[in-house]
Amino acid sequence: MDFVGLGRMVLSYPELLRDAIAGEPVQHKLICRTFRFSDCTTAQRNGLPSGCYPLDRHYETSEKAAQLKIIKTKH
Repeated sequence: MDFVGLGRMVLSYPELLRDAIAGEPVQHKLICRTFRFSDCTTAQRNGLPSGCYPLDRHYETSEKAAQLKIIKTKH
């Protein structure tokens, strides 16, 4: 294989390649499911960092997640 494109999968599951190379089972609950209103792109379009707000623990209690929630209620 010469090239693999993962896109959003890596936002929601950044350890995917490491797990695959190590022979670890894939954590299906972490794979991007393109949630309604795509938080990753909605955040980016509104000046917030792109990331997987619903699945990444980093964003769970962050100020950025709170800002995104406010932005989404206005749309």
